[in-house]
Amino acid sequence: MSNETIESFEMTKGGKSGDLLSTANREQPLKVGLLTCGYFEYWRMYDGLAEQITKDMQTIADNLSQKYDLFYPGLVDTLDKANDAGMAFKEQQIDVLIVAEGTYCPDFFVHQALIHLNKDISIICFASQAHRKLAFDTTYDQSLRNSGPMGLIQLTCGFRKMGKYENYEVVAGAVDDPQSYQEIDRLLQVFQCIKNLSKMTIGTMGHVFRGMYDFNFDITAVNGKFGPHIMDIQIDHLMSIFNEIKEDDKRIAQWVEKTKKSYAVSDLTDDDIARSAKLGIALWDLIDRYKLDGLVLLGQHFIEVQANASCYLGLAEILSNDRAIAVTEGDVIGCVMSKVMKDLTGSTAFFGEWEEMDMERNAVMLLGHGFIDPRMARKDRPVKVSTACENWGFQGNSVGFEATYEPGPITMTHAVQDTKGWRILISEGELLDTPPLTIKESSMIVKVEMPIKEYFKKLMRYGFSHHSIAAPGHFGDQMEIFARQLGLEVCRL
Repeated sequence: MSNETIESFEMTKGGKSGDLLSTANREQPLKVGLLTCGYFEYWRMYDGLAEQITKDMQTIADNLSQKYDLFYPGLVDTLDKANDAGMAFKEQQIDVLIVAEGTYCPDFFVHQALIHLNKDISIICFASQAHRKLAFDTTYDQSLRNSGPMGLIQLTCGFRKMGKYENYEVVAGAVDDPQSYQEIDRLLQVFQCIKNLSKMTIGTMGHVFRGMYDFNFDITAVNGKFGPHIMDIQIDHLMSIFNEIKEDDKRIAQWVEKTKKSYAVSDLTDDDIARSAKLGIALWDLIDRYKLDGLVLLGQHFIEVQANASCYLGLAEILSNDRAIAVTEGDVIGCVMSKVMKDLTGSTAFFGEWEEMDMERNAVMLLGHGFIDPRMARKDRPVKVSTACENWGFQGNSVGFEATYEPGPITMTHAVQDTKGWRILISEGELLDTPPLTIKESSMIVKVEMPIKEYFKKLMRYGFSHHSIAAPGHFGDQMEIFARQLGLEVCRL
């Protein structure tokens, strides 16, 4: 036992501590296992069938290994091989198991492999067959070659009857069908997102904005349902970093020049921008010091009055450099859902709130919170940087962003826990190509299918929070898979 005194991260200010990892817990790609089965009884009945099935299953392995870290122990056609495969999967510490059958195979073969793995292992059942269409002049051995789906129907029925592995996902198609592998890609993307959430540390500074009951949350429940660790960061932690940054720090001048060069700046002096830059750099350093993957701030009357600047330039830089997922107003679950959307789309989500209804366009206007990832802004308009719309404690002017995303398909979401459990909102719409708003704030105008007044009524009946997390693309089906895996009730609009 060392005589070295071990202190908390709250005391060491970024130095080695007893309650902060020395190295960031980085995301790791999924380790995918492939279990393919055939039935030994058929080999003696039909010469050459075993070789055909082995080749079919290798086709699946070859397709998957092009994109994923795949472990494939070869065709399983006896119970001994199933047992050996299960032990090998355990040794390889796979995250996801894909099960395919080249012929019908009794389900206890698969169960023999599964007994070696965690009971909550993610499973994809790939109902694959060798041929894409029925051949009317085929022989029985070729029918056997297409009988894998029947074996998986038996397997999944057994899962249901046993009450085991109930969150399995399914794909159906031929072994050489590109669409099937695209479906598997989407499933693995969701599983990767869930794994990433478990590695995530979200730093919260401040509290939920006073009176916003919709954002109050249970740290334990969020960790238990979604996976991230939530870490309280004190204002002193930020301000000690802020005060260490000298006014002649070269980074401040660099951020000022970058802002003036990259954006259409108006009504701001260099000093206004510099004050926001200094706060932004402090937030950047805070993320590095405490190895954060997410940052949830309360700017209003909390950080802004201390730093005499808005947080928005810093948040824009953090987002556009993929330093962390960042939101404001204490919306921890909004931070989680922003991470989910980033993982599923590769795009930074828009952090907005349900605002005005446009009756003529049948659209909702989502209003931003002073910042945006400038990479996401539509390319035919300059990103405007001007005076922040709301002043919560700084003197004079400070930075705020005005921009919108490229027109096209949009998916909106959020999640909530109430007395009836966890629910997730999934709503697909279209970001319209409209003239820019002149309100000095970032926004989206999203057309929806449901009549807009009914849309708002249903949104309120569902009881979701006043924030909307939106990202480009229609991926509601993937969001449903995510919800199913985590046991969230789905509410679609």
